[in-house]
Amino acid sequence: EANLWMMLRHPRILQFLGIYKIDDAIYLVSPFAENGSLPGFIKSRPDVDLKVIEIAEGLAYLHQHSIIHGDLKGNNILISGDEHVFLCDFGLAKHVTSRTSTSLRGVGSIPWQSPELLRDASRRTFQSDIYAFGITISEVLSSKEPYSDSNGIAAIIMGVLLSGERPPKEPLAAPDGTSYLQLWDEASKCWDEDPAVRPSIVRVLARLDNERADNWITDQHIAVETSLNPSIHNGPM
Repeated sequence: EANLWMMLRHPRILQFLGIYKIDDAIYLVSPFAENGSLPGFIKSRPDVDLKVIEIAEGLAYLHQHSIIHGDLKGNNILISGDEHVFLCDFGLAKHVTSRTSTSLRGVGSIPWQSPELLRDASRRTFQSDIYAFGITISEVLSSKEPYSDSNGIAAIIMGVLLSGERPPKEPLAAPDGTSYLQLWDEASKCWDEDPAVRPSIVRVLARLDNERADNWITDQHIAVETSLNPSIHNGPM
């Protein structure tokens, strides 16, 4: 985790500061996020659309540099003191190059896992990240964990695999539901049953905020350090 995390440089990625060792315990050091993780923060804040856009920016940075997060969910998204998003927890993340498969081993969090991951936990791809992003949108809009009304993990898995179940759309919380409805529409595109139909994160970002999406073509500050791999191919557009 440290080897990959230390090479990432982006405003939406939690900064790696170093490693601290006490006896036999090793700790990864990062800045303190004063507002905690996303689930606790969004319960008191209505401007959720901005947080979704910032999450998309962080994921776009990873995918543009051929990195699969592998465990995207609200608890792996932190909020800084000035209320900006940091993606964190890269324990299941993987740098995908022409010499590596897009299949990654490891177990993430069941409610955010795509159907193909529930069938085969070794299949972590850019598309499974997109699915998790869609589920995270529902988490932001509902201010609660996905499938929180389900009767346990087994029921969630069976519902997703056998019935195509997805998080239910919550009642509108504000008179103007434009952003709310748009975000639910994006979520439904992201969690499509067919991985090939799911949009890339850059396309999602373009629909949510055209100006920010344009920056992915020209902005020079979104580069991984060359030590990551100077010959790396880009992620999906």
